[in-house]
Amino acid sequence: MMTRFLGLLACGMLLLTQAASTAIADSDAAFEAFKSLKGRWAIQSGGKTITTVMTYDVGSKDSIVTEQFGKELTVIYRDGQDLRMTHFCNAGNQPRLRLKQSRSPGLYEFEMFDITNLRSPNEPHVQKIIYRVVDDKHLDLEIVWKKGDSEESEKYVLTRIVSD
Repeated sequence: MMTRFLGLLACGMLLLTQAASTAIADSDAAFEAFKSLKGRWAIQSGGKTITTVMTYDVGSKDSIVTEQFGKELTVIYRDGQDLRMTHFCNAGNQPRLRLKQSRSPGLYEFEMFDITNLRSPNEPHVQKIIYRVVDDKHLDLEIVWKKGDSEESEKYVLTRIVSD
């Protein structure tokens, strides 16, 4: 009985170790994908090009990726085995989001786990940010806003203008 228990315990520990290694590898690959976005991107919404461009840059000894969207700034970074982002929103709040595991290559969904400077949970705030890398020149972006119990989303299509 004890031998069987120890065998099951060893198998369980091995599976947990493999799962942690997979999570780290997934977030490493996702972080590399975000670093590869470095450059300037044209933005379309509803079939119309907007005048603001999206800029991605890498900084702090390659430990962060910044996304500049008009006057908004998002910082993407590693935290242990997680890939996280802090979105400095024009609404004046700062949602912190964590990458969810995905089985679809090129799909990166970040979900909010906490937020600063939100006076009331009913105030509009970013709940999710979803990226779909189509290829090295095209990117789909969806920003899901929550206000009270309802959600709405903004969808953008980005096309690379300049690689840095």
